[in-house]
Amino acid sequence: MPDGLRPAIRVLFAVTLVLVFVLSVLKVSVGPQFRFGDKVGHALVFFLLAALAQASHAERRVVARLMLALLAYGLFIELVQALLPWRDFSLWDWGADGVGIALCVALACGLRRRFDASPRAAP
Repeated sequence: MPDGLRPAIRVLFAVTLVLVFVLSVLKVSVGPQFRFGDKVGHALVFFLLAALAQASHAERRVVARLMLALLAYGLFIELVQALLPWRDFSLWDWGADGVGIALCVALACGLRRRFDASPRAAP
């Protein structure tokens, strides 16, 4: 990831965090659902957040802390939802958040290993 893009990705990450929170506390009328659709949605959203967090920083320690912070953020959202009469607290939702984060981390580690192991062109 070019370092010049990281500030823009950090802004996008912050905006996405705010948007996810706002959408998480709104009263929503739900359309057609499929089994586990809500959990898939949680996993996808947190996969996206984890990908933005990883792209926004180069240092692995910072990224690791951000992944833990995202997991805490998911729990925070669930706790806020517990206070709202139109929302519910769900450990399953929080677990789905963690699955999305873990999948993103696993994919990033696999890609990093693949590209670090590939032969580099001679200068």
